Amino acid sequence: MPHRRPKPSIVLGAVAALAVASPVAVYGISSAPSDVKSTNETSNSAVSTEIAQVVLSQIPDIVIPLKELTGLNLPDVNIGDLRNLKIPPYLHIPSNVQLPGGIQIPNLQIPLKLPAPADVSDPAILPPADQQPGAIVKELSRDTPFSMVALTSETLASAESKVRALQADGTWGQWVSPDMIDTRRTDKTASDGKVATEPVYVGLTKAIQILTPTSLPAPAGAPAAVPAPAPAPEAPAPAADGAAPLGYTPAAVNTPLRQQPARAGADDVTAVLIEPGSGPGDATLGDIASPLDSGGPKVISRQQWGADESIRCQDPDYDDFIGGATVHHTAGANDYSKAESAEIVRAIYAYHAQTLGWCDIGYNALVDKYGQIFEGRAGGLDRPVQGAHAGGFNENTTGVAMMGDFSSEDPPQATLDAVGKFLGWKLGKAGLDPLGETTMYSEGTEFTPYAEGEAVDLPVIFAHRDVGNTSCPGDAAYSHMDEIRQIAAANLGGGNASLASDAPSGEAPAPSGGPGTDASSSLGAGIPALVNELLRLTDPSPVAQKWVAEGGDTGRLGQAITGLLQAKAGNSGAQFANGAIFTSPNGGVWAVLGQIFTTWQNLGADNGELGLPTSDEYPIPGGLRTDFENGSLIFNEITGIVTKVLKTYNDTYAEAYRNGAPVDAAAPVAPPADPAQVPPAPAEPAPAPAPEPAPSPAPVEPAPVPAG
Repeated sequence: MPHRRPKPSIVLGAVAALAVASPVAVYGISSAPSDVKSTNETSNSAVSTEIAQVVLSQIPDIVIPLKELTGLNLPDVNIGDLRNLKIPPYLHIPSNVQLPGGIQIPNLQIPLKLPAPADVSDPAILPPADQQPGAIVKELSRDTPFSMVALTSETLASAESKVRALQADGTWGQWVSPDMIDTRRTDKTASDGKVATEPVYVGLTKAIQILTPTSLPAPAGAPAAVPAPAPAPEAPAPAADGAAPLGYTPAAVNTPLRQQPARAGADDVTAVLIEPGSGPGDATLGDIASPLDSGGPKVISRQQWGADESIRCQDPDYDDFIGGATVHHTAGANDYSKAESAEIVRAIYAYHAQTLGWCDIGYNALVDKYGQIFEGRAGGLDRPVQGAHAGGFNENTTGVAMMGDFSSEDPPQATLDAVGKFLGWKLGKAGLDPLGETTMYSEGTEFTPYAEGEAVDLPVIFAHRDVGNTSCPGDAAYSHMDEIRQIAAANLGGGNASLASDAPSGEAPAPSGGPGTDASSSLGAGIPALVNELLRLTDPSPVAQKWVAEGGDTGRLGQAITGLLQAKAGNSGAQFANGAIFTSPNGGVWAVLGQIFTTWQNLGADNGELGLPTSDEYPIPGGLRTDFENGSLIFNEITGIVTKVLKTYNDTYAEAYRNGAPVDAAAPVAPPADPAQVPPAPAEPAPAPAPEPAPSPAPVEPAPVPAG
């Protein structure tokens, strides 16, 4: 049957009437008018990147998003299709219309009134942001294709906006919500009042639509809304039986990220269209990537991915140390190719460096869905380069971004593996345990719920949402954080160091101080570089002098696996294959070895309740002992158990030993079921608290250092 063109319906006429009053638009860019700023960033070795900024207030009306305006499953209506449709002044109902009950009416004419924008719906009802009456959709098109889009504004309008792109088959893709930038150039940089989103990959296109909700006026006579008092923070749920507490409160993903509505809507938004260009080798960069030292993963360098160093406007800032790692996602589409991965990195770099004025890309490293690792901010991946990736927590952290949107889609296994391996290498360099915890100190800013100077206990590897007002890296990626930590632990220092927890279950602990107790004795060809670094520091460094006095890499400490680390109260230390050396408030330089070292690390090292060491390991009947500021750790050579003795009990223990009372090395804390572990009864009851059992050996955890 042939299709016939239907007559205009009453509904279509009403839609056309609505179109006249709807603030929706399309705009085509064939040249650069006064409101479009175009820049081309090139260098002799870089791939050209083009950025165009378009102020949406200059775009005329075109499109009505009926689904977003009404909440009904209706197709979008293009005003261009309706402009030739004549809207009658009256709706005519003929007299021969059959009505129920045989009712007849004379010819009836109903006048059609064009609604004002405020009449679209009841302004007292506030639907979701993307369905608010008066939401504006503007369409941009241009002759030159582009693949990345970001939004900026002077209000939160850009953070509330959504973007979709015209696909090759002529249909529109899914709406994408770009993540808001949650940082400035540095945490000390004053705010310029600009709100910006991360650039999102939309695929190569010549047209996009941008949906921006607008605030609605309060109904006449309605009282002004009074902000509800902020709810008190919820206490973290108690840990399940047998499970250690997290030590931090995970982000509440159901809490709205921003309560302030967009004030000016689309008129306040600038669209940033980015075309990063393509290089002839973009699809094969993984083949020429070089592995990092010490057995680290392969990384595509800045030169290889085509970074234009001429747009980098300052030298890197270096922190004193790395205290933790932040995991992000970039958002945007996930269907990019290997070649497009390099384009995405170049686009983010140009946008961060030039549009936002950061002088360089904010992330320290980026990982695509194929497991390719891209070098991010300049300055050296093996150094503590300060990035711009997590407002309030940029100092003393390294930021890694997974390329894609992982709000509801799981990151590919290749991505998780690459992130974990890179962080294992990076944190091994810093002497941090990927399975451990760290204490960070907030720099404040509006991007984090933590006040300036506030101490925050976090996993060494944490998500952006754990410290920021954001859902990054997405719910799906957040569920894989423990997996990333496990992969990192298995690849500590580039996969050449092993953790105590990697020993087969049931294997008896090695005696404290013995070779191979805490880490593999085969630490890779890259370790001599670290040894040389310590040797270079031998003259000024008491830690290096102590290590040399202990026999260097052939002594009981073994080979070095970190450089110098910062410790509390201005002290320092370094980690080795079988332990660590730290300076102490008592003026000494002490070695902590074997199982005693592992237990000390699990208790928080220098930031834990025991504090810094105050003695070397020394023999006592039945075992070995190391003293600390606030107690001691005792290793039982028969059972392999390490006992924690706090200072008050320790004094009683030492007095009994001096008086000749029989003292078992493991006496202070063992379970009553094991007679060898029952503490001796003192001659007189001591008012000290009962000693606590030390946790079972866990992954080697270097001293967490206050960061930020």
